[in-house]
Amino acid sequence: MLDLVQRALDASSMAHTVIANNIANVDTPGFKRSEVVFNEQLKSAMQARQDGAQRLQMTRTDPGHIGLDPVPELSSIRPKIVTDLTSSLRNDGNNVDIDTEVALLAQNTVWYQALAQITQHQFAGMLDAITDNVK
Repeated sequence: MLDLVQRALDASSMAHTVIANNIANVDTPGFKRSEVVFNEQLKSAMQARQDGAQRLQMTRTDPGHIGLDPVPELSSIRPKIVTDLTSSLRNDGNNVDIDTEVALLAQNTVWYQALAQITQHQFAGMLDAITDNVK
């Protein structure tokens, strides 16, 4: 679980940098906004794992048999930066909406703080377990 939280922290940190870059380029002609895609991938992978756990386990006894789609490993989910090249809000080709970006920055800040608190509690629990065993 700690690995998953660490990757979510990394994605949130990356998102903060991307959003700050979008805000910094709000008046740059032709600039296209970017975003970090992670939560959607993680949600899909977790749903696939849950669906896979509920399926009857099957074994292929012949290479000609149809197999099931593999269940993605959560460790394979990585944040990606995606640039929106399709939209334009202004005549100069820029597609950054400052109000949206500021709201995303605030949302991302809260998300990062929540993940940091989860990490802190996990480490505090480990420290308690270690110190209880030493006493």
